[in-house]
Amino acid sequence: MNVVQRGMLISVLVVSASVVVAAAADKPTVTCKDGTTATGGRGACRGHGGVDKSKSAPQAAPAAAPAAPAPAAAAKTTAPTEKKAGKAATTDPTGALAKCKDGMYWHGTKHSGACSHHGGVAEWMDGSK
Repeated sequence: MNVVQRGMLISVLVVSASVVVAAAADKPTVTCKDGTTATGGRGACRGHGGVDKSKSAPQAAPAAAPAAPAPAAAAKTTAPTEKKAGKAATTDPTGALAKCKDGMYWHGTKHSGACSHHGGVAEWMDGSK
């Protein structure tokens, strides 16, 4: 490889690296529902319960203006959030759908995917097999 070819190769690599860095800088960091962080964008927090919008919302000035009606809206959105929080494995057996192999109790509504991150289902608490 001669000097001109090396120079062109280095130029291409530098430009490519700057494009990758610029693309990553355009996307904000978001917080996933399990507490981890990821680079925002399509597919962010996949496998971590999705993006936790309450922690990842951008702090924009226009969003602060309609703060007066927020308490009523917060009361309405609290119930669905609590329902989503219930679809998880906990140590509380009350109302659990399944007992996981690691000793946790699954509180989801369907058998599909139950205890998937807890070693699988040890036993179904709803009497099914």
